[in-house]
Amino acid sequence: MEQHFSYDLAKDAGQEVAFLSGTIDSQAEPSFGELQKQVSGPSLILDFSDVGRINSMGIALILRCLKHLTRERDLQVQIRGVSQINGMLFKMSGIFLMAKEVPTRKT
Repeated sequence: MEQHFSYDLAKDAGQEVAFLSGTIDSQAEPSFGELQKQVSGPSLILDFSDVGRINSMGIALILRCLKHLTRERDLQVQIRGVSQINGMLFKMSGIFLMAKEVPTRKT
């Protein structure tokens, strides 16, 4: 059974981080809208460590979110914790052109 998308916006070493989890598809759209409203800092890390499947609608949502945050709100966005398969999707769709991939922080 697929896990519905959710996120937790938190501070990690003084950096605003959105910990994403579940499946990113069309049902994630309201949550992405809320996330964009809640981000307050000049930069954001999107952590995909707990994300499973991302379909084409999910890729479109991520691209729209990145466009809004980087172009309209002028935030610096970084991405971490991407699985190998999702990483290939991000490369093919241009997501990594809009947000730099950074290593996952060790705890």
